[in-house]
Formats: sequence, C-alpha cells, structure tokens
Amino acid sequence: MQPLTKHDAFSSGQTSTSSPGEPLETRLHKRSIVIGLFLVVAVSYVSLYVDLVVKQMQTGVLQFASGAVGAFFIVYAVTRLGRKVGLLKWMNAADLLIMYVMMFVGVFVCTRGLLEKMLPAVAYVNSYSSPTNYYRALIFPHLNPALVVGDPRGPANQAASSDYFNGLGADKLPWDAWLVPCASWFILFALVVVAFLCLSTLLRRQWTDVERLSFPLTILPLQIFDDNAATALFKNQLTWLGIAIPFAIYGINGLHQAVPSIPQIPLQFENIQQPLNMPPWDQIQGTSIYLSFAAIGFAYLLPTDLLFSLWFFFILTRIGDVIARAWNLEPVMMLSYPTRAYLGFQAAGAYVALAMIFMYAGRHVYIKTLQDAFRFRISEEDKVEMMPRRIALWGLLACYAGIVAWSIWAGMSLWFAAAVWLIYLFVTSLVLTRGVAEAGFLMTETSFRPGDVVGMFVSKASLGGGNVVALSLLNATFFRDMRGLFLALFMDVQQMAGGVKMRRRNLILPIGLAVVVAFIVGVATHLQLSYAHGATALYNYGVANAGWAFDDADATLRHAQKPFPSAPAWFAVGFVVVLALSKLRSMFVGFPLNPIGYALAPTWTMIVIWFPVLLVWITKTFVLRYGSGKAYRQFMPFFLGLIIGEFGSAALWAILASVFKVMAPQLPLP
Repeated sequence: MQPLTKHDAFSSGQTSTSSPGEPLETRLHKRSIVIGLFLVVAVSYVSLYVDLVVKQMQTGVLQFASGAVGAFFIVYAVTRLGRKVGLLKWMNAADLLIMYVMMFVGVFVCTRGLLEKMLPAVAYVNSYSSPTNYYRALIFPHLNPALVVGDPRGPANQAASSDYFNGLGADKLPWDAWLVPCASWFILFALVVVAFLCLSTLLRRQWTDVERLSFPLTILPLQIFDDNAATALFKNQLTWLGIAIPFAIYGINGLHQAVPSIPQIPLQFENIQQPLNMPPWDQIQGTSIYLSFAAIGFAYLLPTDLLFSLWFFFILTRIGDVIARAWNLEPVMMLSYPTRAYLGFQAAGAYVALAMIFMYAGRHVYIKTLQDAFRFRISEEDKVEMMPRRIALWGLLACYAGIVAWSIWAGMSLWFAAAVWLIYLFVTSLVLTRGVAEAGFLMTETSFRPGDVVGMFVSKASLGGGNVVALSLLNATFFRDMRGLFLALFMDVQQMAGGVKMRRRNLILPIGLAVVVAFIVGVATHLQLSYAHGATALYNYGVANAGWAFDDADATLRHAQKPFPSAPAWFAVGFVVVLALSKLRSMFVGFPLNPIGYALAPTWTMIVIWFPVLLVWITKTFVLRYGSGKAYRQFMPFFLGLIIGEFGSAALWAILASVFKVMAPQLPLP
C-alpha cells in the first residue's frame, strides 16, 4: 500500500525529522519537567471538572486533545510574553515539547484514555445489581474482589459503590474500598503504556524514515516550536482570520448560555437522514453534520485522494444500509457501536489485513531488529531511538506476558487472554495509530472489539463465566472505546522530538512521571466529584459505557444474544477488499481509494468528521485545480488558524467554567 508521504501538501513550515545517526543536540532542562508536573496536576483537575461537571465540552475525546492543546497554547503565550520582558529565555523547543507531552498524558489518563471509563466500571456491578438483571447470579461469582469496589461475596448496593453513584457526600472518601482496585488496575495500565512505548520505538524507523508518513497532528506544534516558523505564522493575517472565526462563534454561543435571547449559531445537525422515512431509505443509520473548525483545519493538511477515500467510503456505508434493506437482510446492529454488524465485521477483516500489510512493508527493518535482539547487539541506529530496539522488543514481549498474566488473574483462560490482547495491541491499536499518523484521524474509534473477532469462531457463551466477566471489565476500560490512544501519542511525540532535535530517550522519564501523577490526581479528583455530586448526575458516558459492557456479559451468560452467522463471511470480505485496494494502489499511480478510508468508515469518528472532510475535499480540489501548489500553501495559515481558534476557545471556556462556574458552549466534536 502506498503510504501518505510528505508531498507538497505538507511543505509549509514543517521542521524536518532527523535521519538515523544525525546528532540530536537541543538541550533539555530538568526544570521543564518540574513545571510539566505542575501542569499535569492543573490539566488533570480542569479536564475532569469540565468533562464531568460542565458536560458541554469533552477535553479528552480527540487524539489532538482540546484540554492539552488549549493548555499548551496558554503556556506558549506566557513563554513568548516572558521572553519579551527578559524572562524564560532558557526555555527552548525541547522544553516546550516535554510540557506538551506531559499535558497530553495528563488529559488522556484522567479522561477518555482511562479513568473516565475505569472508575465507573469497577463500581458498577455492585450498585446496579437488581431483580431485573442477573448480575448477582451470573456476574458476581466470577468477579475478582481485587478489581471491583464492593465485595462480590457480600450484598448488592454496598455503601462505597452506591454512594459513588448517588452522591451522598464527599466529606470522607472510602479510600479503603478503592485503594486495592485502583492499584490493581494501575498495574495493568502501566504494562499497557510501557508496551506502547516499546512498540512505538519498534515502529518509528519504518514509519518515519522509510515510509515517511506525514503525521498531520504534529504539523501545527512543530510550527510553534520553531521560533522562525511561529513568527511567520502569527504575523500572517490569514492566521488571525482563522483564529477569529471560532472565537467569535463560540463567544456568541457562550453568551447564549447566559442570555438565551442572544441567538445561538448551530454547529450540529443531528440525524439529517430522518426525512428519508420510507423503505428502504429508512434503514440508513444515524448521519449527522458536525461543523468542527479543527477538523476542517486538519483535513486541509491531507492529500485529496485520502480525503476522497474517507468521505466516499462513509457514504458507501449508508448506501449499503439501503441495499441491505432492499434485499431484506436483517438490520443487526454491531454490539456497542453505531453501525451494522455486516459493516463492523468487514472492518475487523480490514484491520487484520492492514496490520499484516504494515508488518510486511517493514519486514526488513523488523527482521533486522529481531536478529539484533538475539545477538544482543545495539546498533548505531539505536542512538536516535527512544530506547535500544533490542530492549524495546524484549520489553514488549515481557509486557505482553505480564498483561496476559494479569488477565488470567482477573479470571480469563490463557488462550483467550492471549488472543484478545494480541488483537488489541497488534491489530486495533496498530491500525488506529496508522490512521492518526497517515490520515490525521482526530478520534481513535473502532467498530468492533477483540472479543467480537474471537466470537466469530467460538461461541461467547461457551467461554465460561470467568472469561465473559473479565472481558466485560476490559471492554469497559480498554477495548470498546479507544479514544486517548497512547500508542498514537507516542508515535507523534517521537516525530516531534526528531523535529526539534531532542534525544528521544529524554521522553521516557517525563512520560512515566506524568502517568503516575495524573493517575493519582485523576482518581482523587474523580472520586471527590462523584461522591459530592453523584456519578449519575455528572456526565453519564462512563456509567453508560460500564452498563453496555455488563449488560452484554449478562445477555451472553443467559444465552440471550442472537448469533450473527455470516460474520466470518463479512470478515473475509473486508480482508479481501483491503488486499485488493492495496494491490491497485501499488499498480496504478494516483489510484484514488485508500484502504484506510475503507477500514475506518463505519465508525463514530467518521460520523463526526465526514462533512468537514467533504467540504475540504471540494475546497482543496478547487484550489489545486484552478490555483497551484503555491496557492494551497498560501491558504494554509488560515486553516492552521482554525485549529488554534477552536482549541484556544476550548481552553478559554474550560478555565471560565472551572474557575468562575460560567456555562460553556457546546463544542462540536463529541
């Protein structure tokens, strides 16, 4: 498959990455790590407060997380101002990058990357057990007591869990009930993070130096890290025009929250297919329009063939719903996802094919890494990596073994734990990360879970209670919603480290410290807010996510789920289509269909961004056809300004909401 390369769509102000053996000389000051830790504490608290209490803004749902990006813009503005008055002259691009990645880690850990999903899940079963479900009979006996709040051997609705959901006071948090579950889950999370650090090290050379992927989410930060590029960017009037548009619109919408007589400018149009209420058109799944300025800005950085593939395959999924209804096919939904099952299993096959293609494309690099690992050699090329690739390989294998062992302790069988984590680490995470690195995907959402793939060959009900219940906990915490994906973040920051000439191994300590501090601050903040207000009164996604997972386990153990016998056939369709598209792209230069667009089409991400992508494809095609590459580059500051404006607005309203308790406007990317 032809990768997305750094062509003329990516030639404005980008600081080039270093090649193997190139000296990395930018000095990193230890004080920047200390400042970064204070920033982690701040963004962890503000992000959780805004997400859970304000509810209008979700700071960690994007891979370019608004909570971290907005906070970084503030830090950058303070730095520029300080330099003008003779302060902070020591702070360089490497220091800014360290603060940047630490804030991202803080937001991801506290929000959608972990805690907003984990904490409701570990308390859910005990509090929501009732005579209308079979939790007590089917789920309680298989729960590991060290992983949940509320002793599964005791009664339902124990105080620690029921008070968490009902909000009966936060004067004295029941730490004795939460300490062991939080520590147990942190062990698993730490193993996953280290595995992603190792895997990102092994992937970096192939993706960055050989295939030269564009990493669209790094373009704006690298421009800001470069003083000359940043000065040119912020002196351009088009940049400020782009910034002004989101600030003005979100300002008006924010005022509308306080003064309803002020008209609101709508940015969301839900279920636009509803007028098509006659068969077979009535079977089209939810199709909405979200006008996100950041999505428009990032889409402008992508080549037109990829833009075309993204919206084309998304529209094709909607046409597929109509055809399926016309052929009287049963409209079975994919469990826990807003897509049809036939599309979800096609995506699963497509992911497996893409993962195989990516590994085959880099086979020479990976085989050499394997040979060096068994020869215990550290090559010259390892000097520019985050860690020696020999250590990365053995570390990845050790983490995988530790993750499987943890899952067995949680109640899974060896083969099942090995299978689902193999799919999560080396298929779904890998393909979603490639989507971020190549297609600039703002959300890392998929349309199937690892258990769904295994379930094509083995009945889930036959797996036994231990496997099903442990899987439900993992589905809620890791597998179902993969937003805030650390592997994609680590690939991006390695790219940026090369761009600012910083040693990549200097990233490990700040990332590790940020993970620990964010976890501690995030748990304390989340529990304080939940016991004070009640988790059910806060933003309800985490509670709903846990409910989906355990209701699925309940139905599985009761044999109440309908099988989808054609799943293997649709899986094979997705696998073959990706192989065919990849072959056509290798045979015909300029072939317009990218298999990544096909694999990612039936996702919540595309529901959110398909319309901005279509708008930009039309705009960019017009500019390149009737203008030139020069005209394209001249307009780029405007689109970068749109990104800055949306995330800058998010930061401003997050501060106003968390400090002054004002009502914030609804951001368009849910």
